[in-house]
Amino acid sequence: MIQERQIGSGIALLQSHVAEFATLRPREQGSGVALGCLAQWMDVGFDDGGLLVRLLPEFERCDRAALALGDYVHLRLAEGLVAMRRENLSDSLRHFETALVLGEDLGEPRITAVAILWKARCLRKAGEYDQAEEITRRGIDLASRANLPYIAAVIRTLESWLLFQKGETAESLKILTEAEAVLSDTDDFITLGNIQSTYGRIALREGRYDHALKYFERSISLFERRQSLGGYLARSLTNIAQSKRFLALQLRRNIDARWERQRALGAPRTLVDGNDKAGQLERMHDLLRNAQTDLSQADVIYKRLGNHHGAGNVAVNQAQIQLDLGNLDEAEERAAEAFQLGAAKADYVLMCRARIVQAMTAHARYEEDISDEEDPSRFAQLAHDCAKEAVAFGQRTESRRLLAQAYICQGLTFVSGFFHNIEAARACCDRAESFLDGDRHDALWQEIELLRAKILHAGVEDPNLRAWSEGSIGDKSLGDVVAEFEELLIRRVWEREGRKVSRVAHKLAVSPKKIRRVLRHLGLLAEQSPEDLVS
Repeated sequence: MIQERQIGSGIALLQSHVAEFATLRPREQGSGVALGCLAQWMDVGFDDGGLLVRLLPEFERCDRAALALGDYVHLRLAEGLVAMRRENLSDSLRHFETALVLGEDLGEPRITAVAILWKARCLRKAGEYDQAEEITRRGIDLASRANLPYIAAVIRTLESWLLFQKGETAESLKILTEAEAVLSDTDDFITLGNIQSTYGRIALREGRYDHALKYFERSISLFERRQSLGGYLARSLTNIAQSKRFLALQLRRNIDARWERQRALGAPRTLVDGNDKAGQLERMHDLLRNAQTDLSQADVIYKRLGNHHGAGNVAVNQAQIQLDLGNLDEAEERAAEAFQLGAAKADYVLMCRARIVQAMTAHARYEEDISDEEDPSRFAQLAHDCAKEAVAFGQRTESRRLLAQAYICQGLTFVSGFFHNIEAARACCDRAESFLDGDRHDALWQEIELLRAKILHAGVEDPNLRAWSEGSIGDKSLGDVVAEFEELLIRRVWEREGRKVSRVAHKLAVSPKKIRRVLRHLGLLAEQSPEDLVS
């Protein structure tokens, strides 16, 4: 049944025999196979009420050399699943690798396919995307050759996710739709819900936040059809909260953009339609409140399950919302909670995300000079240190987008008024952009554009240029601005070219006579000077 993904029927059959599983002992022939079978059904949605965890200690103490090889392989699969659920990824990988090698020796493609699928999941959780992709392709080939189309489709959904993480969205969608077609006549609500969830994540990355909400709502409706799928439900609640937050940020950007357009036209801010603005602000706050409600529900589920990674992701998202709202104490508290949850499991993905939020919170404190009589530079240094750690943690994963986020964060600390290291900020921005490939539609790309704007603004020392970059020209005409800019440019190039008029004329492709006229007007060149005769 499990190979054909007849999940409901299989769970019902298993429930009618669960008492027999409770009597399993290591000395019984086939007991290890029974544990492996139980583990596989738990993975597709069977709630064993903690039975497997209670049975395993006795098998751990038994003489494993006395076990039949088939029992031993299935036992290692069961131990690997429990370790994976406890987020002990190194232990689970060790169990799955053993089961994989022995399954191949036994010529058992079904065992091998399961071991491959679970090992790939572990590698994905650890951020080891390249290794995970390699082994998923191996699993797809094995399942296809063994005439296990449903198992192959399940593994392909994981392959699709990994390709999506690498920015290969078109190929990811193609694989996802093909896998969905194979599984559409099954009641594998976990995989079908994961497919909808991946559609939602793709929509998020493309900036289609309303579409993302619909996909996540569909995933929730699938996960709710089986009571045991709380962890998956919590993940979709976290994703839907993120969608709502991005929609809220989009509304805020629209409000700010309208104000900037009004200011550029010289109109007072009060001319912006007050009712429309109030409506957008209320919609923005409604979205954030709803997101907080979704996250609270997910938090309860994750903490009941003891899922550190899930609870940590919730804490990171809660911290981001509090930061959006300007509640820096709450943001700092939630980010610190997320980091501790990640550190407990050496979860570098979570630790990186938490440090990013901590850096941005410290940066906000420095920018707003909320110092409580302390030196505000303390917060600038804290932001720098957290951002540096975020990059280091990100480099221990293979998540390109996570690294992009970390470098954006580090760039923002460099461009601050305290460090004012424009070249370092620009290098961070370039590095972040290199990780995004063609992903230029979502909130992360907008963060890069914001960083570039800050770098451009911070690198402009001349007060006129700074004002012009903000669209402020006072009573000057376009001709006045062009003339002033021309003088500024000629002066700077003249200084850079060793104060040689002939070099400036060559560089700017204008006559030396015009260069001398401008420099004399600025009082930088005597009426009669032979300096331009020197090359």
